[in-house]
Amino acid sequence: MSETGTLDVTGVVASLAADEKHSAAELIEILAHCRSITASADYRMLQAASLIHDERCEDHLVAVAEHDSGQRSSVDELMAAGMDHLAGRDPRAEFGPDGLERATAEIGAVLNVPAARAREIVTAGDVARYRLVFAGQALAVGRIDLAGFLLICARTKLVVDPDLVKILDTHIAQALFERPPLSRARLVAMVDAIVAMVDPDALARRKERAAADRDVTIRPDRFQPGASRLSASLPMVDAAAIDARLSAMAGSVHTGDPRTRAQRRADALIALAAGHDHLVCGCQNCTQPEDIDADAPARPDTDVDVDAPVEPSPVQPLAPPVGPARPVFHIVVNLSTLLGLDDQPGYLDGRGIIDADTMRALLADAHREFLRRDDPAHSARSASTYVPSKKLQALVRAGELCCTFPGCSAPAWNVDLDHTDPFDHHDPHSGGQTRRENLKPLCRFHHRTKTFNRAWRDYQSPLGEAFFQSPTGHMFLGNAYTALDIFPALGPPGKPEKHPARTTLDQRRATARAAHLRAVERQDDADPPPF
Repeated sequence: MSETGTLDVTGVVASLAADEKHSAAELIEILAHCRSITASADYRMLQAASLIHDERCEDHLVAVAEHDSGQRSSVDELMAAGMDHLAGRDPRAEFGPDGLERATAEIGAVLNVPAARAREIVTAGDVARYRLVFAGQALAVGRIDLAGFLLICARTKLVVDPDLVKILDTHIAQALFERPPLSRARLVAMVDAIVAMVDPDALARRKERAAADRDVTIRPDRFQPGASRLSASLPMVDAAAIDARLSAMAGSVHTGDPRTRAQRRADALIALAAGHDHLVCGCQNCTQPEDIDADAPARPDTDVDVDAPVEPSPVQPLAPPVGPARPVFHIVVNLSTLLGLDDQPGYLDGRGIIDADTMRALLADAHREFLRRDDPAHSARSASTYVPSKKLQALVRAGELCCTFPGCSAPAWNVDLDHTDPFDHHDPHSGGQTRRENLKPLCRFHHRTKTFNRAWRDYQSPLGEAFFQSPTGHMFLGNAYTALDIFPALGPPGKPEKHPARTTLDQRRATARAAHLRAVERQDDADPPPF
């Protein structure tokens, strides 16, 4: 093996042997250390890939210069070269792969990855060195991982103005360094919200790009013989509509249907492809072969009058869904935007930030629910009941982006609402009441983990921060970025809008950001990037 591929096996074996003697609390620290080291190593890998790219670009230019100096002897030759450029033809293609292609092949070989992955690494390295320098530093010190940095690269590439890129970089870096690690859903929302603030036109360009790149592919599943994989790249709103329709169709059957939810969603997609707008129920009553009177009234499985006598009829089918299943998805938006007074972006649950025009079009015929942070849903009567009112549920979910457990991205409107302090069914007034400051979204997995594993403890601050303490005593903040950062009007009534300490911190950050921008400008003037 080459020197670059050698590994100190003795040291690794010794570390593994030592790990077996560590307690769970010590192993948690090892995990955190490994995460930080991995992020730092990934940053160095990106840096090396970008440097290789620079060198291969120089090699390519030298090779081209040996055959073509770039000078043109006549106006006709100059015009022909200009037409080639407008037509998308590369006059240097005849001299072989360019610098990016050379670097891609070389890096793909040493990392043993496909060309597309190698190209992504090279591009991300260039972004970390020349475009998002401060955000790249967050990767270097372990504030984010490689996947998070690649996500940031992808979500910001449509901001093209160099001055706006510098502002964008400082805002993203500031947000990353002042918060603990975020789940993917929160990171996406935060980056998109900053992009919308710095360059609102980027959202429109993103929508155009998504429409232009739409595609559907169906290919055999490499890992499961006899199965195929279907994937699609669709505009966010269209994908959300299809997803909601599949979920609605999957949920329209009776509770006795033997299929899992995933199987029902797959069958719903097949039904849509066949031109049907509903899913046939597979429960025992609906699949009985006996003939029944088609004119006889069907008996529903819900809303049964308990005072009326019901005769057993094992072959009578339950009422099938009436009409097509209605898709439902949730959008949070400022009322001022809905009225056309501004163009602030909104949030589509489970998808992310959407532009104002798309949002207003979606909400044209939708059911609307107006929320206020001092909503009467906080009344004492509501607090003494276990199930939150619909208003209170909407207020809690609208204030979050996803499950509040650290690292989880389950959409807020598809998960449970958990009482931080357990509700006392015997004496509701003794504690654990159903109030906004005692409720938070938790997916079913993490809800059960917290409920049945008493070693996990959770706390909720008056400002809505959800802290989780692991069995080893480590503390995590699960919702370091929420919908309240996008929609401050939904914040708790007691949250100070402009606390003196916040004002001081904001001023210091603004000063530091301006200093960073001046430093970058001086560096660019002294050593301008090659492209």
